Amino acid sequence: MDLRNVSKLSLSPSAEMTTNEITLSVPDWSLLPVELLHIISKKLEDCFNVVHARSVCTSWRSIFLFPSHLSRQSYSLPTLDNKGSWSLEKIPLFLFRNRTLAAEYFVGGIGRNEPEEDLPSPNQCSVKVEIPGSDPRLMNILDCQILPLRHQYRMIGCNAKGYRGVAVLPLNKEGGGDFVVLLNCTSGLMVLRNNEMRWRRFQTLSMHPCDDLVTFRGRFYALFVDGDVFGFDPHFLELYPLVRLKLDRKCGWSTSLVPSGDDELFLVELFSTRRNGDVLDLMSRVTLRVCRLDVDAGQWVMVKDVGDRVLVIGDLGNVSFSAKELPDGCGVSGNSVVFTYGPSNVTCSYRYDDDLNCWRYKREDLVTILGRSPAVALRVERSSADAYSHRSSWPHTRRSVNFRM
Repeated sequence: MDLRNVSKLSLSPSAEMTTNEITLSVPDWSLLPVELLHIISKKLEDCFNVVHARSVCTSWRSIFLFPSHLSRQSYSLPTLDNKGSWSLEKIPLFLFRNRTLAAEYFVGGIGRNEPEEDLPSPNQCSVKVEIPGSDPRLMNILDCQILPLRHQYRMIGCNAKGYRGVAVLPLNKEGGGDFVVLLNCTSGLMVLRNNEMRWRRFQTLSMHPCDDLVTFRGRFYALFVDGDVFGFDPHFLELYPLVRLKLDRKCGWSTSLVPSGDDELFLVELFSTRRNGDVLDLMSRVTLRVCRLDVDAGQWVMVKDVGDRVLVIGDLGNVSFSAKELPDGCGVSGNSVVFTYGPSNVTCSYRYDDDLNCWRYKREDLVTILGRSPAVALRVERSSADAYSHRSSWPHTRRSVNFRM
């Protein structure tokens, strides 16, 4: 059954129909027989089609079950001292684009709030949007374009000193259920295997704290404060120190790891030759270096093109998505990098400058950060350099990532 054809057939007016007749001809989808709804539910393979179907009315919501792919899976893990338990949550992240406000975007997860009867009718599937300085509002999912990004893990109730994040990898590619967890704390990395269910200290080759922890192609990759990156498989049979490009230690710099699915792993380095001066003077001295991991060679290769990808680095972790999936004129273009962390609520996207042979910010691509919790809310707009100089300041150091949904 092709629902699109049914919709077109039902809603296409004939030449003889009057305006009132056209209005009366619009079907009330909530009146479809339950038997037909069950048939439709079996034909919807895309989880977001199910989400949209659930937003039609209360009866559709009861027939179309919430997609398991969007549910937050939870696992109980012991504390470091084995005297209690923490909850490990697996959260799928998505990019939402508000079609009514084409330049407004949200990066976050989909959750379920109870009781469901509190949601507006007939729009039974909404996202609560809270932006500082304005009243909370409900945004109907039907008005959104949704792009899946990746999964994020977070430890609920974790009171470990200097907790910075967590990463998980399965030991069985066929889904046998065995897994390894890495906990990133100030004191070092802690490892847990599900068959032992206790934490052990994991010895790395670095004396510095781990600044970022990601998974890519079945391996953990740990980025340390001094800029070194190590890769290791979940069985911990051997470490893979990656050959690193030299840095000018006199420059202010920070680094970030950005996975792009299982296709690429990028290392983004930010350089600043000055830490004072006005905003425009400072921004003119800030550049990026973007590298791609050559897995076979175990080294980073500098690149000036990341394809149609947009790399987003910030408060909810680092993600990437394809700009090709967004319509023209939405304000977002590929081969760019956007930072969403720092004290300022305004930033710019970075693109490669062939004349200067480096990645530099583009003043015309202004990104306003509307909020950082419970989702990262962004608005892409155009602005003059004068307006930008009065609204923005650049963060000098990388901020610790605090996962919040």
